[in-house]
Amino acid sequence: MKSIVVNKRSHSIPAFGGLSVTPLTGSIGARIDGIKLKDTTAHDVEVIRAALLKHCMLVFPEQFMGPQDHVAFSEKMGDLYIFPRVDFGDLSLPSGILKLINDGKDKVITENWHFDGMYLEAPPSICILAAQELPSIGGDTMWNNQYLAYETLSDGMKRLIRNLRYRYVSSRIQKRYEGNNEQIGAWQPAVRKHPETGRHALYVGSPETCRHFDGMTEAESRPIIQYLYAHAQRPDFGYRHIWHGGDVVIWDNRCTMHYAVHDYGVEPRVMHRMAIKGDVARGPD
Repeated sequence: MKSIVVNKRSHSIPAFGGLSVTPLTGSIGARIDGIKLKDTTAHDVEVIRAALLKHCMLVFPEQFMGPQDHVAFSEKMGDLYIFPRVDFGDLSLPSGILKLINDGKDKVITENWHFDGMYLEAPPSICILAAQELPSIGGDTMWNNQYLAYETLSDGMKRLIRNLRYRYVSSRIQKRYEGNNEQIGAWQPAVRKHPETGRHALYVGSPETCRHFDGMTEAESRPIIQYLYAHAQRPDFGYRHIWHGGDVVIWDNRCTMHYAVHDYGVEPRVMHRMAIKGDVARGPD
């Protein structure tokens, strides 16, 4: 692939066939223009993957992606992660699409900073979210760069957590999307080495779901988990996306956390999400 040089004046990275990559903040995110995801070539996908590894999350405006196009594009990005088909609200959708609707603020499970699928031994690597119906105002989503969260920790904290694992336990996901109350979980590293970039990311979620470090009690673990989770949310690590009709957002679930803001009352908000299979999270070598 040809090298891509940043135009420092416009902050836009010109690419091929009119495609351009424009950083959204100094910490995370880029907007991609000049492409329709339903028409992507193998070369386009190569450019998109390179931009994703660099910027951690990407915004594609005015795509208006339907279910079949969503599936076709996602398959170009990798092997699909198929969620169990229970209580998705619309079983007419192609297998692999998770339909996210407004169930009310009291039932929402994504209004907190989180990685997707941490209860799995191998969480999804990439997530692809396509707006279908939006409220008149509100419903933003925020993403935070967890490379920066790790890199800005003190050397002492990095040494402390470098080789720690914690037990992630979740029943909310199972109950909401998989139709049961069984509590499930997996061991995850506190620091994750990205399998493609080699960079280290802080990989700790909410104290509600991150119960304790391996070899430590919950009481011993909780202050550390609480500190790391609060640190990961710093606003200078992040980007807040105001959704517009047709937007598609892709993010690297291995190095970003996200937060879906529920400030739109009872208005409809419909999103289709697909996920790409990932591998077992590994800590630093």
